[in-house]
Amino acid sequence: MIEPRTLAQRLADARVAELVTAIVATLRPLFPDVDVRELPGRIDISDIIAGTVFAPPMIGVTFSRVRQPIHVGGSYDLPVELVAYIVTEEMAIGGRAERREALAHAIGCGLFEILADLDMPRWGLTSIRLPEEAEMRPLVTSESYAKGVAYYALTWRQVLLGMGTDPLARSPYSGVEAVEDGVVVEYPADLSGAPV
Repeated sequence: MIEPRTLAQRLADARVAELVTAIVATLRPLFPDVDVRELPGRIDISDIIAGTVFAPPMIGVTFSRVRQPIHVGGSYDLPVELVAYIVTEEMAIGGRAERREALAHAIGCGLFEILADLDMPRWGLTSIRLPEEAEMRPLVTSESYAKGVAYYALTWRQVLLGMGTDPLARSPYSGVEAVEDGVVVEYPADLSGAPV
């Protein structure tokens, strides 16, 4: 049975928000010269073009969708679809001009390397599966190209395990009743008054 819980209690179990925060905290030291930020949701390319979100180079992390497959016992795992937005512009690195696409590919390959690691993509959390189905796509518009911005989205899915109620914590069932020939019969039979 579901018990009432305060908002503070529900916040303590807000594992999706905890996941995004943990990803950002892990990526920041691994990309010291890139602005790594947590985003409140999907961003629009027009915000990037206008320069109102973040200055390139940057990685913005958020989730795009959460699903809920429910198990028989009342517990469930939570597949979370995550997005790392990569924004770059042409810049000089080591005295050499680098194209925006090359910089975006370099950041994306760095993210793929992290996602392929056995420990790093658990982000310091427990009860989480390794990343699945990672892919990177360019999101190009003529306006973003004219402004000199490269905009990519790297997506992957991770599953948060063991959400909901613990089926082993429930009290075991004591029996069921059935009607046989018009008489209510309890199964298993009540043997409390029977001699031992």
